[in-house]
Amino acid sequence: MLHALDFKERTRIRRIVYAKPTILLVFVLSLVSLNGAWGMYQKSKEATQNRDKALAETAALSAHEAALHADITRLSSYRGQEEAIRNRFMVAKEGEKVIIISEQDGATSHSVTVNDNGVSNSLVNQLKAAIGLSGN
Repeated sequence: MLHALDFKERTRIRRIVYAKPTILLVFVLSLVSLNGAWGMYQKSKEATQNRDKALAETAALSAHEAALHADITRLSSYRGQEEAIRNRFMVAKEGEKVIIISEQDGATSHSVTVNDNGVSNSLVNQLKAAIGLSGN
């Protein structure tokens, strides 16, 4: 008789497990958990992209900070200040003359500062005469 009850109980469990509502419930629960897993995957992917972006931005800011420290160090000396003023404002000291060489398209230009401390230099004088600056 024990064997018969065991058979009846197994049959009842199989009816419950293989019933359409039970299968539908398992299917719906599977979809809900797959949807949750997909959402977590998307958030993980977005977090990884944000981390990579933040690391790249941090590296760029560190490089910019290093460049600023180099500029501060350079500008803390008189020579660095003078160089910055000369480059930015195209000025020369008293007694120096500036020659600006520009290409025809105007895209690039080069400037040369010539120190004329009263020493007569024939090459400099010839260059001045060639560009029309010889009238001292």
